[in-house]
Amino acid sequence: MQNDLLRFYLKSRLSLFSVGEDYENAEYIVFGVPFDSTTSFIPGCRFGPLAIRLFSENVDYPDVDETSLRIADLGDLLHTVNVRWMLKRVYRIVKKIIGDGKKPVILGGEHTLTLASLKALAKYTIPTIVIFDAHLDLRSEFMDTKINHATWLRRFLDKKKGKIAVIGYRDYSREEIEYAEKNIDLLISTEDIEENIDESVDRLSNFLKNSEKIYVSIDLDVLDHVSIFGVSNPSPRGLTYRQITKLLDNIF
Repeated sequence: MQNDLLRFYLKSRLSLFSVGEDYENAEYIVFGVPFDSTTSFIPGCRFGPLAIRLFSENVDYPDVDETSLRIADLGDLLHTVNVRWMLKRVYRIVKKIIGDGKKPVILGGEHTLTLASLKALAKYTIPTIVIFDAHLDLRSEFMDTKINHATWLRRFLDKKKGKIAVIGYRDYSREEIEYAEKNIDLLISTEDIEENIDESVDRLSNFLKNSEKIYVSIDLDVLDHVSIFGVSNPSPRGLTYRQITKLLDNIF
C-alpha cells in the first residue's frame, strides 16, 4: 500500500507519459511541486508540473519505450505559498522515496525546491550534483531574504557537501562567481560550450568518473529564450536543445 505520508502530501493529476505503476513496483517516482512564491520577475512556473505532464502525453518519443519504464506518478505537492513549508514537505517526500530504494523525479516549480531534495539525498550519501542553469543561484541574500530561487545553492553549501557541477551559466553577480570559483567543483559556462562543446563534454565526463549517485537538476532558463517561453528569469544566448542533449548523454 502506498505510504500514508506520500498520500497525505500529494494529489494525483495527469501522469507523466500516460504510464503508471503502483508505488511498490516502480523504479522512478514522479511528483510535482507547483511553487513559485519567491519568483522575482515572471510568475507562473507553479503551472510547470501540469504543463510537463500535458505535453508528455501528446508527444511521441521514438527512441524511448515509455511502457518499459517503471514510473509511478504520485501527483503534486499540496499547494502552499510558504517556502519553508514547501521545503519541509519536499524533504520528507524525497527522503522517503530514496529510503525505499527508488529514484525521485521532481517537476517544478521554481528551483528553490532543489534545496530540500539535495538535503534529503545528502542524508544517505555525498552526492554528485549536475545543475543546468543560466544562473549560479549563489547569492548570500536576495530581495531581503535568505531562502529563494537566487540563493538556494548557497544555502545548501552552507551546511552540506557535494561534488557539484554548474553547466550553462551566463547571468551572475560578481559575488556569485567569486564564491563559485572557490566552492563549485566544475564550472562550464554557456560561452565554454559555444566555443568547444566536445571539450565541455569531456570535462563533464571526467567530472562524473567514479560517481555512483548522480542528481541532475535542469532549470529551463538554461535554454535560449527563443527556444523556451515562460521561464521566470529568461536570459539571452542560452543553450540549444541539441547542446543540452549532447551533454546529458554523458549522464544517462
